[in-house]
Amino acid sequence: MGFLSSLFGEKNPIDSLSLEDLKVTEIQLNKKVEDIHTEVRRIDQEVQRNYEKARGSASTSEEISYARHIKTLLLKKEAKLSTQAQLEKELRAVSNIVILKQREKDLPAGVLKKIKSINPERMEHYLLSMNLDEMEEDEQLTKIISMTSSTMEVGVEPEDDLTDILATIRAGKAQEVPPGSEKFGDNKKELE
Repeated sequence: MGFLSSLFGEKNPIDSLSLEDLKVTEIQLNKKVEDIHTEVRRIDQEVQRNYEKARGSASTSEEISYARHIKTLLLKKEAKLSTQAQLEKELRAVSNIVILKQREKDLPAGVLKKIKSINPERMEHYLLSMNLDEMEEDEQLTKIISMTSSTMEVGVEPEDDLTDILATIRAGKAQEVPPGSEKFGDNKKELE
């Protein structure tokens, strides 16, 4: 179960919470991200202090002790950064839902009905992949409407970086000899 599913249950995220509740959730997630960022900076400072102390250590055992402490701090930092990355993904999804709810009135009724019928897990995946807040209004509407396209409904996402590869594959297919014509040529030689 994904983040949105745990937050909204089996319901569609657009219907589950009011715009105000979503904005509160967005603020809470922002606060959590900021708190973790502050903790990461504190850990970095502590690591730096331990490196400085280790340079002045008098024995190998003291150096090893500092090294172990630094390693522990770095592992703690890595865990915090992982948590921060997950929270930022969740924040992006919630921010995108906020924008979607704000833009509801601009969407044609048929599109809004289709969006509300999308499987919540599929919608979560789509919302995590978008950054609506970084787009112009027209682009936001286009992205929101694209959620209802047949591409979205079957779970296939267009990939721009595959365009050249697909063109090459298709060009190769076009140059292939039609199946069966090659066999007739070989059979003809065998008969002669």
